[in-house]
Amino acid sequence: MVIALLMVGTSIVTTSPRDQAQAADPLAEAKAQQQALEATLSAQRAALVTLQAKASNLAGQLDVARAELASVTAEYNRVSGLLAEVQAQVADITVRLADLRAQIASLDKQLQAVAIEIIAQTDELHTRESLLQEHMRSAYERSQTSVLELLLSADSLDAATNQVGYMITVSDQDKQLAVDIRDLRASLEAQEETLRAGREEVAAARNQASAEAKLLEQRQAELATMQAQLASLKAAADQKRAEQEAALNAALEAKGGVAQQIADSQKAFDAQTRLVAQLQAEEDARRQAPSAFGFKWPELTFEVTQEWGPTGFVLEPPYTYNGVYYPHFHGGIDIVSGCGTPILAVGAGTVKASGQPLWPWDSGYGVVISHGSGVQSWYWHLRAQVIVFPGQVVSMGQVIGYEGTTGNSTGCHLHFAINDHGIWENPRVYLP
Repeated sequence: MVIALLMVGTSIVTTSPRDQAQAADPLAEAKAQQQALEATLSAQRAALVTLQAKASNLAGQLDVARAELASVTAEYNRVSGLLAEVQAQVADITVRLADLRAQIASLDKQLQAVAIEIIAQTDELHTRESLLQEHMRSAYERSQTSVLELLLSADSLDAATNQVGYMITVSDQDKQLAVDIRDLRASLEAQEETLRAGREEVAAARNQASAEAKLLEQRQAELATMQAQLASLKAAADQKRAEQEAALNAALEAKGGVAQQIADSQKAFDAQTRLVAQLQAEEDARRQAPSAFGFKWPELTFEVTQEWGPTGFVLEPPYTYNGVYYPHFHGGIDIVSGCGTPILAVGAGTVKASGQPLWPWDSGYGVVISHGSGVQSWYWHLRAQVIVFPGQVVSMGQVIGYEGTTGNSTGCHLHFAINDHGIWENPRVYLP
């Protein structure tokens, strides 16, 4: 019985009454909630550390991608410039070679005419020399008979006078013939000198043409090499650009709220488009006279981190250019020199907007300058510091702001764009 009572007592103490007391204990419940919350916070902290590490890693990848793209782009631009120079040299050499060959052909024709003329004059000279020799022989034979004999043997005085006159006339003709022969010889010497000089000139021209042809062949070989190198660099640049865009997109995903950022970017782009239309209408109303561009870059030293045109970066809005629709299009050029770098007006003009012209759709600070003829230059992501104001006239190279990272930006840089009559054009066309 004692053992049974002990067993019953133990059961009462260790089972349901104790569990009911614990379930109803507010302190125990609070501690349990605290432990659960601490576990949740710990997991969130770990996830945050992982996310921060991923974001830091992505930022590093993005910096590397930017540097590699800038390097490849710089090399591409350098080779493009060299290629343009070689193409110009090839065109110039081709023209010079054609001119030389035309000159050689013309000289050949002239020399042929001179050679034919020499042959003709030589024949004429031989004829005249033979004639002169014949006249001299006849004159010599006649000189054996004196004038007195002619007078005595003549039938009449008239006949004698005629014969004496004939002898005198023949003498004058011989003199003229001798003059003609002398002139012919001088002419022949001049023609032969012309022929000799012409042949030397043709030989020199042929040598120059041969040298030009060899130079043309070398330049054409260089051109082919550079074209192949340019194609390779373009492929490398496209690959680096794709890697950069992938890094940008991954950074956005790590940052979170991509959909909202895209929506905000679209709203900002729509607002930008409306502002362009408004400014364009004001510009058209004034009917300013056309002006040459002659722009300079908006920063003195910089690196280009993103070019103008179609892109895979999801934050860029859609755009239709030249009738072609692109789901993502970068309407300007991004350049980097460092936070706080002075931003310069690319050309003389009038400030049309400054501060935060696209607020509330875009919190970025920027400046819009009208240069006349419907051309506007846009400067975006500036520091939150307004130093020029609408209506202010600015000159080329004047400081209008400082490089910043306001608005939807991945870091300090300048987004520079050109809008020409409502169309976002490639700024490189307007820049040196």
